[in-house]
Amino acid sequence: MPHPAYLVGAVGTGILLVSLGVTLVLALRIRRLHAERERVLSRAYERFARDMHDIVGHWLWLASIKGELAHRKANGDARLREELEEVLQAVRQAAHAVRNVSEAARRLSFSGEVTRARTLMEGFGAYCSVRVDVDELPEVMSTALGAVVREGVTNMLRHSRVKRCAIELVEYDGRLRLTVVNDGAPRQETPSGGAFGTASTGNGVDNLGHRVGELGGTVRAVGGTDGWFTLMAEVPTNFPE
Repeated sequence: MPHPAYLVGAVGTGILLVSLGVTLVLALRIRRLHAERERVLSRAYERFARDMHDIVGHWLWLASIKGELAHRKANGDARLREELEEVLQAVRQAAHAVRNVSEAARRLSFSGEVTRARTLMEGFGAYCSVRVDVDELPEVMSTALGAVVREGVTNMLRHSRVKRCAIELVEYDGRLRLTVVNDGAPRQETPSGGAFGTASTGNGVDNLGHRVGELGGTVRAVGGTDGWFTLMAEVPTNFPE
C-alpha cells in the first residue's frame, strides 16, 4: 500500500497540473475573446463610417450645391459672396473629412499604410526606406500594425521636420517587431520614452498601447538627443485570429 505522504504528494501534483491546465485554457479563452471583441469593434466602426458617409455625405453634398447657387446669385454683394465662400469651404472640408473617415475604416491595413507612408514622404520631399520580412499578417494584426504606421507618420508630419524615415517589420524569437523612425524631431536634453510613449506624442500613442496590448504586445516611443524619434511595437507571432 502506498505511503500516505506519497499519496498526498501525488494528489497535490495532480491538483497543480489541473490548475495549470485550467489557467492555460482560461488564458487562451481570454485572448480569443479579446480578438473577437476587436473584430466586433472594427465591424461596428466600418458600419458607422458607411452610414455617416451615406447620410451625412448626402446632406453635405446638398448644402454644397445650394451654397454654390447662392454664391452665383450674390454677384452684386462682395461681402455676402466672401461670407458664402467661407461657408462653402467649411462644407467642402467637412465632406472631405467624411470621405476620409469612411475610406480609413475600409482600408486600414499594414501594407496599405506602408504604401501611404511612402507616398506622403515623397510628397514632402523626404526619403522613406521600408523593410518587411513577413509575407502575410492575420487581419487583426495587420490592422493594429497599420494603425502604428499611421500614427508614426502623423507624428512625423506634425512634430518633425522630417527628411529621412524608415519602417521595418522583422520577426525574432516568436515575436514581430515594427519600428518606425524619423529624423528632424525636436531634440531632447536627455533620451526619454515609455511603454506608451512620450508626452509630445499625445493620446495617439496611448491608444496604440491599448490596441496592440489586446494582441499581447507592447508599444514604446522614444525621442533622442540626436533629433531621431522611434516608435516601436512588438506582438507575438502566434496570436490567434
